[in-house]
Amino acid sequence: MLDLIFYLAILVGFIGILVKSAIFTTDNIVKFCKSTGVSEFAAGFIIVAITTSLPEISVAFFATYTDNVEITLGDIFGSNITNIALITPIFFLLSPIKKLEKTKMKGVYLLLISSIIPIFLLIYPGNKIVGVVLLIIFGLFVYLTLKTNPRQINEEAKTEGGHSYQRPFFYFIIGMAIVIISAKIIVDTATIVADSTGIGQSVIGSTIIALGTSLPELTVGIVAVRKKYFDLTLGNIIGSCVTNITLILGIVMVISENDIDFTIISTLIFFAIFTSSVMFMFLRTKKILVWYSIFLLILYNVYLFTINEIPNILKASKII
Repeated sequence: MLDLIFYLAILVGFIGILVKSAIFTTDNIVKFCKSTGVSEFAAGFIIVAITTSLPEISVAFFATYTDNVEITLGDIFGSNITNIALITPIFFLLSPIKKLEKTKMKGVYLLLISSIIPIFLLIYPGNKIVGVVLLIIFGLFVYLTLKTNPRQINEEAKTEGGHSYQRPFFYFIIGMAIVIISAKIIVDTATIVADSTGIGQSVIGSTIIALGTSLPELTVGIVAVRKKYFDLTLGNIIGSCVTNITLILGIVMVISENDIDFTIISTLIFFAIFTSSVMFMFLRTKKILVWYSIFLLILYNVYLFTINEIPNILKASKII
């Protein structure tokens, strides 16, 4: 009992640290944007998305080198589904902004294009050449994002000196490091608490662990939304999904010794494609409505049921 109280205290404490560090991180990336003229959407798509994807990148390296590629693939596509079907509707509900600017639709189209990529992966085996192509596509997406979201020089920042962006960027890196470390400790502690209370491993895996690598996006995004930096939030969500499918998956294919058979995760790929397509259709209306969030949350629960309960039902029925 004392152990449980101890771990709950750790859990609550690091949730507080996570929130504070997310606020610190968001404030400094916004200062960086104002100092450099980089748009919030571009910063979210490139800088924040890559740093919040560090958990997925680390999982990809370790799992691939230990010949557990299936874990990496599950994490990549599972994180995308979680980002879109769980985290995005939370942002929609919290956001005071209910209309999407037309200029941000170009970023949404990048999400649609990246969601089509897995279809080809089901047809062609994942080898080093395909991995290099994915890395090139990621570079192209970064270039298009910067080109379609031009720099806007901040006059106040210019008068403060040409190096005014260095300090907020340094603080942003420190803040993100604290966010990621806090998220890791929270996931590990929550798993211990769940185990001690008798919660099943399948529930832990599909909720706590699945949320673990998406926790940085969630906390930073919530803070950004509440501070009315919706462009930063949207760029982070879309950028994280694109980074997973192109950069991280490309790295996995390049460093993997063997070709990857993506049919082993065909269910995950289906949900990743479907959720991305649904989000594209919603954002294409340039509106943020409550029923969008409700539909996405229902879709997330259907996803959880499909990957956890249906295999158990089939096994019980001796179908598989």
